[in-house]
Amino acid sequence: MAGRGSRLRPHSLTVPKPLIPVAGQPIVHRLVKDIVKVLNQPINEAVFTH
Repeated sequence: MAGRGSRLRPHSLTVPKPLIPVAGQPIVHRLVKDIVKVLNQPINEAVFTH
């Protein structure tokens, strides 16, 4: 999630890159869903840094 998001401009000028929707879902939501699938168990807490 790091970086300036310059390739996603002008979208990333007003919305943080992880929250930009792709096909109706924010990018970070898709990442967490994929992690849950791989772990095959629920996630109770997630921490994101920038």
